[in-house]
Amino acid sequence: MSFASPDKLIWLLAALPIIAFYILKTRLRRRPVSTLLFWDQVFEQKRQRSLWQNLRHWISLLLQLAFVGLLGFALADPLWNSQEDTGQDLILVVDNSASMRAVDPATGNTRLQEAIEQASDVAGTLRSGDNIALITAGGSVRVVVGMSDFAPTVQEALLEIQPTDGPTRIGEAITAARRLAADDLKRRIVVFSDGGVANRDLLTDAPAQPTPEPNDATAAAAAEQRRSLTGDDVRWMQVGTSQDNLAITTFQVRRSTVDPIGYSLLVEVHNFSSQPAETRLTLKLDDALVDVIPLEIEAEGSFRKQIDSTSRAGGVLTGELKSDDALQVDNVARAILPNRPEIPVKLVAGEDSESYYLRRVLESIPLVKILAADAVDSEPAARLTVFAGVVPETIPEGPVLLVDIPESGPAIGTDGQPAWRLGEQVDNPIIAKQEKQSPLLRHVQLQNVILAGGRDLEVSESLGTPTTLLETAGGDRVCVSIERSEGRILLLASDLDTSDLPLRIAFPVLMTNAMNWFFRETGEIRPALATGLTTDVPWDVAEDSETGTANLIAPSGERTLVTVQRNKVKLGPLPSVGVYRLTTEDVSETGDVETGEGETDPTAATDDANLVAVNLSDANESDLRLPELPETTAGELPPAGRSPWFYLILAATGLVITEWALFQRRVVA
Repeated sequence: MSFASPDKLIWLLAALPIIAFYILKTRLRRRPVSTLLFWDQVFEQKRQRSLWQNLRHWISLLLQLAFVGLLGFALADPLWNSQEDTGQDLILVVDNSASMRAVDPATGNTRLQEAIEQASDVAGTLRSGDNIALITAGGSVRVVVGMSDFAPTVQEALLEIQPTDGPTRIGEAITAARRLAADDLKRRIVVFSDGGVANRDLLTDAPAQPTPEPNDATAAAAAEQRRSLTGDDVRWMQVGTSQDNLAITTFQVRRSTVDPIGYSLLVEVHNFSSQPAETRLTLKLDDALVDVIPLEIEAEGSFRKQIDSTSRAGGVLTGELKSDDALQVDNVARAILPNRPEIPVKLVAGEDSESYYLRRVLESIPLVKILAADAVDSEPAARLTVFAGVVPETIPEGPVLLVDIPESGPAIGTDGQPAWRLGEQVDNPIIAKQEKQSPLLRHVQLQNVILAGGRDLEVSESLGTPTTLLETAGGDRVCVSIERSEGRILLLASDLDTSDLPLRIAFPVLMTNAMNWFFRETGEIRPALATGLTTDVPWDVAEDSETGTANLIAPSGERTLVTVQRNKVKLGPLPSVGVYRLTTEDVSETGDVETGEGETDPTAATDDANLVAVNLSDANESDLRLPELPETTAGELPPAGRSPWFYLILAATGLVITEWALFQRRVVA
């Protein structure tokens, strides 16, 4: 042990006056008395003592000398052997990933709570000249406290660390720690984790591997990762105990390939244990029970199954394991099923148009209901208006489909210009170009197809933003989509009764795509996301601009701004599992969507198209068995708890109390 301030040892000289006070003789004072009869007897008992007689209370003297010694050594700031006089840069890396939520059955505390306690003890060893920083590594890397010489700041920040549901980011956190402290000689990185990192074999104390071949990129990357995790400046402090666990590792839903209102669920449950396990998986759509599946999973095995079902109503599909294990966050998984409401269609046909093929195709599309021409008021209002061989006097609000257009569009705007101008009929209009990026032409191939009755369409910009979907070799635009605020419009200049287009499989696919496009549906189910990842999610809300912002409301009610660009929103990394909500409306402090009058809209939260399900879906985090960490080559840490001066002061205080007790005993005696 050495001292940071050895000059303070001069305070040990305070022992000299203490010894002097014990050695000095006591001078008797003169007082007149009436008789010396009794005082002669007292004088005989209190005769002048020798030097050693004055030291008969030697225990009290030793206690006082020990007190001065301890106090002097404490002022000199003693250091453990592992500490250097040059100071050190101590970076604490606390793993607050999902696996750190696991509860230790012996103590009732989570692994994160144990890690925080250990980190706080290490932070208490900071001395003069040292610097300390704090980094969390759960879901994403966050520098909580930068380099500072004030340990209480880090200890207070440790108490504010919250667990996340994301995967661990220990490797990235160690890299960030090395950037914070560039001096290799002074840097000390202490990692508080259960060791549940990806590729756990990199942490084992296996013998050194031979140098990888120059072309072996995988081996080189693994070797570099191992050096990063187990460098000379890194010390691992493992927390927790190994435990068995059952987890839902996959929970994804997609559209059924045979039923438009059906869906297929792919679910996987893994048993992270050396013993077989029995449980059951409960599936619910909102509050309605869908299925209960009993499971018997062998040791280290998994259950994987595709489940097909149908549901016109949307909602949150939830899978839950009946398992009372240490980690509950991976026992529940969710997926979003969008609502598939019925689509009332009003079909308006011209006198010369039979619209036979168009009607049959529309009737074949599930959920589409063609309203009768003499529909009464009790019928639902049309959500889509279709004009075949006729042009309306005014374009109605909402989505509009026009097929076999006979003439230019109705007058719009203040100048009375037609909504579109119709060119001359084209002989043998062969499709030479199609807009492959448009969702209307997904899985549709119409190149080299002849569209009988095709005519060029020139759309006025006053109507909306046009996009040419199909174009002939002569440059005639025979199919155009239009974006407008009142509802989207699709123009198809082709005579379906004389064309062979209705006989092709591409036509019903085109009409199905049109239904999804009119009502801003992709036709696919938005996949469930995994915590800790960044991804682009389709969200068709941008009408007037390509870039905008929206609110992302977390399951806890916390709001964050996200960017919407080209009908996609960038999300992540999301720290918690649950159902998130996207909205472009104003959001109150409680997370409710506000209407224009400032009141909350209770129906906004039930729009399934704006919901995003987030699950853990990480087998590495669900495996609660601890890996065997290697012996580190980093310097030993000082004993957890306090610096040496703290214990010296504590001992000195005890000596003062002891001396006080001895003094009281002498006085009473």
